[in-house]
Formats: sequence, C-alpha cells, structure tokens
Amino acid sequence: MIYTIFLYQNQTGLLIYDISFQEVDAGSPEMFSSFLSAMKAFVSELILDGSKELKNIELGDYSVLITSITKIKVDLVIISDKEDIKSVNRFTPKLIKLLQKYEELFQTWDGDREEFKILDYPLTQLIKENVKDVRKTLIESDQMFKSIIAHRKQISDDNRDNIIQERDLLIYKYEKLTNLPKKLGLVKKIISVSRKLKDEEIALKFEDESKRLNKEIKDTEFKLNYYLEKTRTTLTEAIDKLGDKPIHNGDFKNTYLNLYSFSTKLKLMQDNGWEECKGWRGSSSG
Repeated sequence: MIYTIFLYQNQTGLLIYDISFQEVDAGSPEMFSSFLSAMKAFVSELILDGSKELKNIELGDYSVLITSITKIKVDLVIISDKEDIKSVNRFTPKLIKLLQKYEELFQTWDGDREEFKILDYPLTQLIKENVKDVRKTLIESDQMFKSIIAHRKQISDDNRDNIIQERDLLIYKYEKLTNLPKKLGLVKKIISVSRKLKDEEIALKFEDESKRLNKEIKDTEFKLNYYLEKTRTTLTEAIDKLGDKPIHNGDFKNTYLNLYSFSTKLKLMQDNGWEECKGWRGSSSG
C-alpha cells in the first residue's frame, strides 16, 4: 500500500505538497505528526544532498521511491510497503502524467502551498483506481524512525564549505539584481540552503526579505497599471486638444512623464523589453 506522497521543488528542496493515506489512531495523533515531520525532513535532506539518485531506499519494511519529474521541476516521493514496490513502480507513470497536467501551477508557484490543495481529489481518485488497500494504519512507525536515523548523515566539512560558497554566490547574485521576481526566486534558494546549513540567523533574515519583496512586487504591479492608465488618458486628452492641427504641434508632456514612470517600473519586473508590457493593461482596458 501507499502511505504518503510528497512533492518537492527539485531546485530548492522545498516541500510544496504532501498527502497521507494512513488512518491516524485517535489515541496517538502526536506520534503520527512526529512521524510525518521526520519523513519530510529526511526526504528533503536526501533531495538537497543529491541522494535522489538512489531511486529506491529501504527503511525496514517500507520503501521510499524518489522520481524526478523534469517537465514540472518536481521530485515525486512515494512512501509504501516494501512488498508493494513493484506495483507502485507500475502506478508511478500514471501519477506523473496526472501531475504534468498541472504544469502551469508548478511553474508559477509563489510559495503558497494551499494552491496545491486542488490536487487532493484527482490524486486520491487515481490511487483508489490503481492501488489496493490504500488506507491502513502505520503500526510500526518506531521501526521507520530508527531506519531514518540510520540513513541520515551529517554534512561533511568539505561539502559544508561547498554549500557555504554556493550560498555566498547566490547572495552576490541577489545583490546585483534589480528584477524583483528573480530576486524573490534567489531569496527562496538562499533560505533553503541556509536551512540545510542550520543557519537560522541568515534564514530568518531572508525570510523577512522575502516578505518585503512580495510587498514591493504587489506595489509595483499596482503602479504599473496606474501609470499605463494615466498614459492612455493623457494621450487621449492631448489628441483631443489637437483638433485639426498637425500631431507635432500637440502637447504630450504629461504622456511622456507617465510613460517614463511606467517604463521605470517595468524594468523592475521584466527583462524582455516592451513586448512584455502587454500584460499590464490598466484598470479600464477591454
């Protein structure tokens, strides 16, 4: 049977979705919560350390199947009984096909895990149609805990130095960027690497920076729409005042000022030039 499915962003190791199929014993919800937390941390470390190349990892009577889905940049992780690994392997391509239908959702993810709740129903239905006995109590979780501890390894000194250098490079790139969405993407990577290094000070610092960037992006989007609408309005007014006069006699000063403000803000959001401004249509456009 399948116990739990995790989806991790493969570039950052961030957990973006999980769903469980165990029946939770009413008398021990804390045990189940601890088990799930341990599994999330364990699998995240495997992915960040590149251990996903192992594909199948045995934990006592259980198996961890890790599959990288390149198209949506996600690592799919399935926890199941070891004896059922063959049927899980047969089922996995169908699950991948289902997830790829939501490619846009994965590509535009902004950190809000609630967006993936939409997967609950179709994923559950797919499993019910293809896997027998999907709901069973995980009785011997202590055995899995011991296996997790046995498999986890501390980051070596050399590897830690490499990770610190990787983070320093990310911070350097972040400080050089002006593009707000790209800065936000780097911040998420810096936070993820800092968590791996157990550097809470840097992680918390960039979590605050992430909140600031999200706020600045929303403010910039508002101003883009505002200046674009003002550009349209002032251009219409200038043309109306022309009457029968040649266009070069028109007063387009206000139009230029608003267009300049729009282009300045656009540079913070886009790198591809004016062809991208079609996304900013103003509040009254049709």
